[in-house]
Amino acid sequence: MTDQDPTQRYEPPTSTPQSAAGPTPASAAGAPIAPPPAPVAYAPAADPGLEAVATAPVAGTPKGARNGKARLRWLAALVVTVAIAGTAAAATMLLTSDSGDADVLAYTPADSVVYGELRLDLPGSQQAELAELMTAFPGFDDQAAFPVKLNEALDQLVGRATDGEQSWTGDIDPWFGRRLSVSVGPIPASAEDASSARGLLLASVTDAAKAEAWAAALLADEGATTSTETWNGTTITIITPPAGVSSKMADLSAGYAITGSVLAVGDVESVKAAIDTGGTKGINTVEQFQAAEASVSGDRLAFGYVDSETIADAAEGLAGESMPSLPSVLDELAPAWVASAIRAEDGSFIVDTRMPHVDALGPATVAQSTIPGLLPPTTIAFAEGHDVGEALTRFKDLAASDPELAGGVKELEDTLGIVGGWEAVVGWMGEAGIAVTRDGEDVAGGLVVVPTDADDAQRLLTQLRGFIQLAGAGSGITITDEAYGDATISVIDLGDLGALAGGVTGGAVDLPAGVTLSYAVTDEVLVLGYGTDFTKAVLDARSGESLADSERFSAALAQAGTEHASLFWLDVTAIRDLVEDQVPADSKAEYEADAKPYLQAFDSVIGTFAPGEEIDQGTVIVRVVGQ
Repeated sequence: MTDQDPTQRYEPPTSTPQSAAGPTPASAAGAPIAPPPAPVAYAPAADPGLEAVATAPVAGTPKGARNGKARLRWLAALVVTVAIAGTAAAATMLLTSDSGDADVLAYTPADSVVYGELRLDLPGSQQAELAELMTAFPGFDDQAAFPVKLNEALDQLVGRATDGEQSWTGDIDPWFGRRLSVSVGPIPASAEDASSARGLLLASVTDAAKAEAWAAALLADEGATTSTETWNGTTITIITPPAGVSSKMADLSAGYAITGSVLAVGDVESVKAAIDTGGTKGINTVEQFQAAEASVSGDRLAFGYVDSETIADAAEGLAGESMPSLPSVLDELAPAWVASAIRAEDGSFIVDTRMPHVDALGPATVAQSTIPGLLPPTTIAFAEGHDVGEALTRFKDLAASDPELAGGVKELEDTLGIVGGWEAVVGWMGEAGIAVTRDGEDVAGGLVVVPTDADDAQRLLTQLRGFIQLAGAGSGITITDEAYGDATISVIDLGDLGALAGGVTGGAVDLPAGVTLSYAVTDEVLVLGYGTDFTKAVLDARSGESLADSERFSAALAQAGTEHASLFWLDVTAIRDLVEDQVPADSKAEYEADAKPYLQAFDSVIGTFAPGEEIDQGTVIVRVVGQ
């Protein structure tokens, strides 16, 4: 077995072993969680990425009957057999996957339109990757003790979520195979059939007897009664709600069954559908799902799949004739399916999203971004896209082809005729984005565009300037110019516009006094900023230090991919520092003790989107400090 620090082992209690009918009691919420009755040790399995769970018997003191009403509402009772396991799984998603498909996938009905999966068994490389990543968080600095520390964290989370009545190591882990899924579908054909909506939760099981005993005891503790029926040789336990629940809840048909290697919980029809798969006819045999899953292949902590085309068709049927139909342009833009996976890698949490390429979004072109080289190194957040003018024109033409939207598009084009038409407004736009900067206590931001034709951009701004001066003369709006290096910055002082807006709207809109905007156009960039600091910083970045020169940003970009169609970046460290200055004094101590030690582990978030000839790829990377 793997050596563990003796101080980290749980000592068995002196109480007598409990029967299978009841779980181990624990301390109240917020207090230390009572240790499980026997140490849970781990030993390497055949696959070095997996851990073998000890099969020591569960022991403890039988739980007595509750006094008074059950503390959980009946809605929780309907899924009570997996609620605690789900809590543990959700908590583990950011802490903690086995190579290959999970058994819960094989038992998911083939007609499901939504599928989500959590892999708590840390498959393949995920255990080592996660152990390294988690060293940035309090209590996980020793990678060798990672399994023990993880169990301790889960014990605390489960204990607090259940008011100390359950523990991870004592009540859940002895039977739970650490694989969990949730699925939905198919969608009801009409609003009248909404009560037939289906949902299923599957948990992998390593010990069926313990899982059955745990579920039965938990249901009894909540005051529910049960009956059974047999379906294709498998016993389904039907849950009958306790007296006093609402009539809608009483009409719900819920149950659970252990079939093959999974515990299935949900509406009875979904449980039957899981049994009918026999582990050989699940959603993993559906061609579209296979393509979606293969697009994000590899070890993972979590996986999600949405059959968006089927859901959209079903939603239209549910709306019926009484509801307005959705614009057809949305059908053109929606992919047939979307798949996402989360994994730990290179000191980061990585979220990969894949979908079939949507032709309406244009050709699959990618390039390196220019805007990071035009933003100052003090940038704490920005988002940008390439070929923005072409994209806007493509969307406008698509909307114009929809009879329901064509009239509005025509009105927009007629309105823009006053400044030269649609092409004059967007035709010169190349790469474009918005950004926020922070220099000490000063926060600024604005719009940055790389013009494909700087003369066209200047011409539009000159026309708009004339309209602003004409319309704003009576409210004190002024525009002045100042030289700045090789550029000219135009400063728009909004004057009394704030008071005017408040008077017109009865105070609904109350702009602050002294607001100024500024803009400048060069061959490299058009910048429109709040105040003048942002505009000056962008102009300086052309020949000075820029965000692209930042070691942290360039490392994150290299990890995400330097060629893409859109990009966003969040400097989490700087944003956290900014937010901390706003924490009230009376909450400062609580924040410093409970939140900051975990938040300060996160360094940055970067995301890219890259269309492909067949599959579009999205990547979001959450980086931690020191990795």
